[in-house]
Amino acid sequence: MKIMLHSILMMIVLAGLSGCASTSPLEDDLFQESQTTLPTAPMADSPDVDAETQHTLRLFPLYVGSTWIYDYLGYNQNTEVVWQIVEWVVDTRIINGYYVAVMDRHIKQIDGATPQNFLSAPKPGRFWYLVDGRDVYRFESLINTNLSGAWLDLVLPFPENGAAWYPNPDQRAHFQMSITGFRYASAPFQRVLPLGGTYTCYNVATRYQDGTAESTFCENVGFVYHEFNLFNRAYGYRSELRDFYFE
Repeated sequence: MKIMLHSILMMIVLAGLSGCASTSPLEDDLFQESQTTLPTAPMADSPDVDAETQHTLRLFPLYVGSTWIYDYLGYNQNTEVVWQIVEWVVDTRIINGYYVAVMDRHIKQIDGATPQNFLSAPKPGRFWYLVDGRDVYRFESLINTNLSGAWLDLVLPFPENGAAWYPNPDQRAHFQMSITGFRYASAPFQRVLPLGGTYTCYNVATRYQDGTAESTFCENVGFVYHEFNLFNRAYGYRSELRDFYFE
């Protein structure tokens, strides 16, 4: 039971927040609350980037210097630990015709003591987004442009009328039509964000056999909220956007 719990939780946490070791951590001052006014997103208007991909990047601004700061709470039945997480785009590239954003993540523990083998702790490191038109894939290890085996994190704009997709490549490959692993977005709604302004947002949910993963995604910003809980909230995490800005 413990082995199954560890495997399931780590798969979801890695899909949402983890990566391999980072080579360029941010300085502590990035954890100070930003007073920067959110500017207009730059255009990825290179001739190497097709129009559909450019539109996706307007919705999810994966440009060099884009930075997201989150307050993160990890918990189990006995412990709660608080971190701040900074994720930022350190580079963008065109690889085999695909737009790729190279991401780094830095974490800083704020409160609580982390017990041994704490499954809900965030992981610092590097990860990648690859944008193929509407499809946004996420890689936790070295990037591979064979997308049949890639995690499909987002489809932008979101499918309408209850349509959904399977992030897991095994489910896509074998057409496993089930509720488990099914990801879908709500109807759009307006939300005022802490960074200022009102944005068009969507609740994004993924159902698993013994847990749920829920997020809020806002156009022109990205993810502003993540929550995962497993086995009736025995383990899980919540993260909420504190600030977002361009360099």
